Amino acid sequence: MPTSEYDIKSLIVIFFFSSIYLYRLALMTARQKIDLYDLVMLSSVAIVPALFELFPRKTLYLANSIGVAFPFVIVFSSLFAILFIFIHRLTMKVRSLENINRKLIQELSLLSEAVKNTKL
Repeated sequence: MPTSEYDIKSLIVIFFFSSIYLYRLALMTARQKIDLYDLVMLSSVAIVPALFELFPRKTLYLANSIGVAFPFVIVFSSLFAILFIFIHRLTMKVRSLENINRKLIQELSLLSEAVKNTKL
């Protein structure tokens, strides 16, 4: 738990920004601008730093057990891993959409050719 005034202030700032960010993500999900999977992935970007701030002793224990000198390295590496998973998913989705788009273009050109041939 927070022990100093500095810890309490940083906890308030993290809670404030995380709450606003999570609220905006929830609104975007409700308006169907992002899907539920994206909500979970993007909200973890706000939740992970909050968890590390809420439990500083566990963060120090985790850092010592892994062999990392500074606990913030664990925070940033976990955020990097989350974002890497998110980008990987987006890459796979774009590839799938490219394949669908290519097939649709091919079908459209075949249909267009068939229409031209039937008019003559």
